[in-house]
Amino acid sequence: METPLAILFVDIADSTQLYERMGNVEAAALTQKMLRHLRMVIEGKRGQVIKMLGDGLLGAFPTAEEAGWAAITMVESQAAFRLQLRVGLHFGPVVQRTEDLYGDACNVCARVEALAKPSEILATEDFVLLVSEGLKRRTKPLNNISVKGKSAPLRIHQLCLAEVADEPTDNMTVAASSLPELSAQSRLTLHLAYKGAVFTVDAEQGRLRIGREESSALRILSRRTSRQHAVIDFSRESFILTDHSTNGTFVRSGDSLPVALKRDSTKLVGAGLIGFGAEPEHDGQDHVAAFRCELA
Repeated sequence: METPLAILFVDIADSTQLYERMGNVEAAALTQKMLRHLRMVIEGKRGQVIKMLGDGLLGAFPTAEEAGWAAITMVESQAAFRLQLRVGLHFGPVVQRTEDLYGDACNVCARVEALAKPSEILATEDFVLLVSEGLKRRTKPLNNISVKGKSAPLRIHQLCLAEVADEPTDNMTVAASSLPELSAQSRLTLHLAYKGAVFTVDAEQGRLRIGREESSALRILSRRTSRQHAVIDFSRESFILTDHSTNGTFVRSGDSLPVALKRDSTKLVGAGLIGFGAEPEHDGQDHVAAFRCELA
């Protein structure tokens, strides 16, 4: 049975650099402290933490108003933890099962969160239409985005920490992944082949989550692979793979030796193999995907 809920995705920005800067033990402790705080904020606004998402959380609220104020509270308090957050908000029907939410609304919210800059809260128009006038005065319309599976583009708003002055929409600055910039780079595509299926990623699709859990955009069916193993982002005209796993990620381009990642990132160049949890030997292994970057 579907239930309309306000959905919140929150993620610690640049977590890879955090581990590099502070070291694994201190960074992990600070991350867990922040996640406990985010849980308290969600529950304090009558929300429910649905599940952990690597260095973030998925939360659900009965109303958009409560979710909006929770997001503002999160970003207002981030400085105390010396961290920056990205937050995405959407309202729509979902199916709630044990420890997860399912439905198109979740996919939309994840896409919106992936577009947010560090310290930024982005929300869909479906969400903004349901909040109070006081909260609406803290929103600023940005631009439309195309979402995979949606026939019409979605209107995106920035939710600010204070009220914003009225200004013409034509003068607005579009969010982190602005459409003109994405369009200019949209010729670059990434093809990932796994167990006979090919996944094509371009600059407009935002973050691709890879792992063993069912909600992963690319699900790797191997016990060596973590539930939330890695993500691929489009940044600075390149596809960047970031490892969040227990066993590490191994990238082999062409005939070169594999690059081992552990809480680290690398640029995907040319073509090769990615081993999610162990070194790749050939593309028939259950933990291995083949990749190819292409200029269309």
